[in-house]
Amino acid sequence: MTVVRTGATGELSDHGTRRRITLAIVVLGVLLLVFATVRVVTAERAQQLPAEAEALIVDTVTVRRQPMPLLLESVGQVVPEHTVQVRPQISGMLKQVYFTEGQPVSVGQRLFLVEPVSFETALTSAKAAWESAKSNAQRLMPLATQGYVTPQDLINARAAADRADAAYKQAAINLGYTDVRAPISGRTGSIGVKAGNLVSPSDGTQLVTINQIRPIQVRFDIPQQLLPVVQQHQAQQNIKVMITRDDGTATIDEGTLIFIDNAVNTSTGTVTLKARVPNEQEQLWPGEYVGVHAQLAMELQAMVVPQTAVQTGQGGDYVYVVTGDQAETRAVRVDREVGALAVISSGLVGGEQVIQRVPRGLRSGMRITPAASDAPTAAEVTLPIGQ
Repeated sequence: MTVVRTGATGELSDHGTRRRITLAIVVLGVLLLVFATVRVVTAERAQQLPAEAEALIVDTVTVRRQPMPLLLESVGQVVPEHTVQVRPQISGMLKQVYFTEGQPVSVGQRLFLVEPVSFETALTSAKAAWESAKSNAQRLMPLATQGYVTPQDLINARAAADRADAAYKQAAINLGYTDVRAPISGRTGSIGVKAGNLVSPSDGTQLVTINQIRPIQVRFDIPQQLLPVVQQHQAQQNIKVMITRDDGTATIDEGTLIFIDNAVNTSTGTVTLKARVPNEQEQLWPGEYVGVHAQLAMELQAMVVPQTAVQTGQGGDYVYVVTGDQAETRAVRVDREVGALAVISSGLVGGEQVIQRVPRGLRSGMRITPAASDAPTAAEVTLPIGQ
């Protein structure tokens, strides 16, 4: 018996062929997907490469030398040059007040009146007693010469006259105390006792406090390490002191250094200084905190750059110097700074072009295109208080 298998073998062959074709299609699809992905990534990189290679446009400025003042910067407090607490010197009723609170007054100006009637009476009585005692002593003098009275009687009469004279003078002084006048010129504070109240020298409350406003003083502290520098410049000439707002802006007034304390505060390691300021416009007020800039000297050839040009790294301060079409880092030492300027003590010689505003991502050796920028102008420079 003969068996024919030709049909089955053909079916198996067709099935294997279809599997191979399907596998080839899948592999081809994967390859196409990978190829498309590579094309996309390559295109993105191709778009980024020109941007990375393109030169950065930066603002540059020329390092230059110019006169710069050497300033000592601190925070000070305004204090009156003279303060008087007006108190009653006799007891009585406060009859009248001749000024308003906060009013400026002049020396000798009437401020208060204590009821004077009883003191006027006491003065009249003391005057009568003094005149009687004086007349009695004068009457006994010729009688003592003729021996009608003893020398001791004359001595006693003269002593009584002297006591009466002293009582008369004291009564006149007490009457004068009823008229309370300003001992200094200045600005008054709050009135401590209103009219109609009894006052006495033993009272704890003063009638009013007067602060001298013009001129006024500013007290500030410096580290003891700076004391020799201040003494050296003070010996050469009066140190000019500029007073600003407490945030360092807007100069209010100018004065001179007048006082250096004779001892160092051992708890803080500082020395107290005082400056006298005219304060003609009365912009400075006692108790106010202000900025203090004491000009010690003028450095004629200070090398300056904008503060924005100075960068800080692990190795210290540095700037980007323009060399050809590239930016290169240069280590520098900042001596002092204020406002928009920094004084460079080493690392630059002057005349170099530095990048004024450093863009993000700038690195040493990158290509740059400098853009013209205005050079820094003269400005005040501070000596850091901690140096």
